[in-house]
Amino acid sequence: MEVIERLEEHYEVQEVPFGRSYKWCPECVVVQCDCDKRASFNISDLADPRAVCECGVDLTTDIQEKLQGYHSEVQGQTLTDYESAHHPWLHDTQAQADQHLRDEAAYPEGSPWRYNDITTRSLQDERDERDVR
Repeated sequence: MEVIERLEEHYEVQEVPFGRSYKWCPECVVVQCDCDKRASFNISDLADPRAVCECGVDLTTDIQEKLQGYHSEVQGQTLTDYESAHHPWLHDTQAQADQHLRDEAAYPEGSPWRYNDITTRSLQDERDERDVR
């Protein structure tokens, strides 16, 4: 059995209109069994003997031994590095500014989808809207 790749836990960022969606991806490992089949396992799967190859071989202990010296948190990592990796939505101000410019271009002033039009409606506008219906 050979460890092909180890992927750190991270967030995947998906762009949506007027914002971003963050999807959590847990730490995982890609291994190649002696039968030449590749398999991917979440690190949490290695707590129980659930890391079984298609050929039926239990790879749990082998994977645990190969990863034994590996620590998911790097020693000496600063708090800023940790925060930007684990809470990216707090640290991507340039990306937020770029997204704002794209949204402004996609939804010009006067568009019903423009967020400024929704948030700046007055109580009188709401009453007028009800009276029209």
